[in-house]
Amino acid sequence: MLKATRGADVKATAEAIYDAMKEKGGVKDVFFVACGGSLAAFYSAYYLLRTESRTVDAQFMTANEFVYATPVRVNENAVVVAMSLSGTPETIEAAKKARELGATTVVLTVTKDSPLVGYGDHSWIYGSQGNDAADADGVVDAETGGEALCLRFGFELLRLYDGYEYYDKAVDGFNKLDETCRKIDRKVRLRAKRFGEAHKDDPIIYTMGTGPSLGQAYIESICMFMEMEWINSFCINSGELFHGPFECVDFDTPYVIFMSEGKTRPMDERALRFLQKHSGRVTQVDARELGVSIIAPEVEEYFSGIINGVLSMALASAIAAAKMHPIPERRYMHRFDY
Repeated sequence: MLKATRGADVKATAEAIYDAMKEKGGVKDVFFVACGGSLAAFYSAYYLLRTESRTVDAQFMTANEFVYATPVRVNENAVVVAMSLSGTPETIEAAKKARELGATTVVLTVTKDSPLVGYGDHSWIYGSQGNDAADADGVVDAETGGEALCLRFGFELLRLYDGYEYYDKAVDGFNKLDETCRKIDRKVRLRAKRFGEAHKDDPIIYTMGTGPSLGQAYIESICMFMEMEWINSFCINSGELFHGPFECVDFDTPYVIFMSEGKTRPMDERALRFLQKHSGRVTQVDARELGVSIIAPEVEEYFSGIINGVLSMALASAIAAAKMHPIPERRYMHRFDY
């Protein structure tokens, strides 16, 4: 059985990178590069470092943009984290480019045989029901998901380079994560089923969010609705609603708003108030309501994306069932050259 990477493994990787780069001046930049849902899964870690670190700068970009417009700061003081389910060609090229420029590479995939592994100075196997890296009951431990591993990496860098005072509380949050996510999954099944029935015939569904949950809003839009269910969609930053997109709000158009705990929540709440006033079809995915507050208040906001991801996946599965459109079905992906 394939062993998934866990928090202790991520800690060991961060410490190994710290020791190896001491004489070079340490880590100055972290670049999170991937495609599609894998890219969006980095958002929580990117948001954490961007918000909390005074010493490590974080950037978040598509793999192909990284290859064609490589930032000049990709050098021996950079860490490039690349993730792909099995080996997306663009992500492989990005990891290859990073190594050519002297950066340290960390790669995440679901199989040790992925060609991406060959371009990683450090490689992690993230939990997936599509491989053997799941618990005995076939359910992925939330701590081993790609988003959780990268978020843990962010906290480890904060500990090493910024002396982050809430590190222990963050680790405690990871310890609570799996049980919390499983409880949420059981709690939201009926709600998700109702969503699927209500939206199975919609030609378009908008998603919205900001802060640590923006990544989940993006995943729901481009992966769950567009890629998997062939429903037109667009992800709107809650802070941008009032700078153009609100002109398309009407009573019949559906919105799914992902609400984070923490600093950016007022932006989500303002957007929600407008949607509830002018649209009759608003679905809330709210980390506070789902139970993120079981985690210490100093760090809970950074777990919002992972917590909201449980309901996000449930909504996607429910709409697939209601539409009788299996999630793995594709028209173009892996069927043609593109």
